[in-house]
Amino acid sequence: MINKLKVGIIGCGRVADHYIKFIKRNPNIKIVSVCDKKKKKIKYFCKIFKCKGFLNYNDMLNYCKYDLILVLTPSGLHYQHTKKALVSGFNVLVEKPIALRLNHALDLLKIAKRKKLVLEVAFQNRYNLAIVHLKNTLKKKRFGKIISIAVVLRWCRYQNYYNDEWHGKWKLDGGVISQQAIHHLDALNWLLGPIIELSSFSTKRLNKLEAEDTIVCNFKLKDGALSTLEATTASRPKDHEASISVVGEKGIVKIGGIALNKIETWNFIKKLKSDKDIIKKFSQNFKNGYGDSHSLVIKNITNKILTKKLDYSSTEFAIQTTKLINGIYRSDEIKKSINMKKNINSKRLGL
Repeated sequence: MINKLKVGIIGCGRVADHYIKFIKRNPNIKIVSVCDKKKKKIKYFCKIFKCKGFLNYNDMLNYCKYDLILVLTPSGLHYQHTKKALVSGFNVLVEKPIALRLNHALDLLKIAKRKKLVLEVAFQNRYNLAIVHLKNTLKKKRFGKIISIAVVLRWCRYQNYYNDEWHGKWKLDGGVISQQAIHHLDALNWLLGPIIELSSFSTKRLNKLEAEDTIVCNFKLKDGALSTLEATTASRPKDHEASISVVGEKGIVKIGGIALNKIETWNFIKKLKSDKDIIKKFSQNFKNGYGDSHSLVIKNITNKILTKKLDYSSTEFAIQTTKLINGIYRSDEIKKSINMKKNINSKRLGL
């Protein structure tokens, strides 16, 4: 017999549209309510899931005893919406980032642990076949000493993207590093972290927004390897590249594709028989930058809820990513390198 989890959704925007097909594929989920400030969006989701619709989040939370709340609202609202759900006693899956401010992220984890609730953050690229295989290869020490890592994001966002009520705003979003390149920064930390020191410069080259459309960062990793990150939404005329390259003493690997989904380079000094099939076997075709790995994110959290497994390791990595974002912005603010042993908060992000 299939256990159906009662699930509520707060936020029925663009990312929620992406979730629809994955929710429908999961036999353990039943959407019982949705909440948004736009009646048209509520009506659309209620028709799809045959559920109850709310304009007020508190009313939705009081509707029933939920097994899971999906927080799919603008980034700057993640903290308050996640906190309300946790305080109400409900498990939460929140879209990236867990929060804009580091102290807020730490607060959410503290509440989840105290109330023995599952708290997960949607960094879906961690589940991509290419990323998983690269992580396993790194664990096997096949690269030898890591020399350097390059993270590149050259995407296109035209001005209309920033003309809504939240994209590019310091209070609700931030710029390219906290909205787009956060996935690639998270992948860097997930694969090769921790980062112990960083420096950054940001600017606005084409788009008009409060935050940045272009940023470059330098990182020093715990093992001494160096890394760079270059990210922009001012690439024209379309998205060009999103990649992470790892250079080691014994080989080099580059993962690209629209969502870190394709192995583009796999070259080692010592060849293995399996190497000839690696690119084909561990590359996937995605239609957009979201990819298709949200299905695995949802499967992971539903399994944790059903088995009552409280493992916060992936959430702690997500908090490290929030810490790195704040460190990157703080370095740009003070024009100095940042020691990441300390807890850092930007003077702009989330304020």
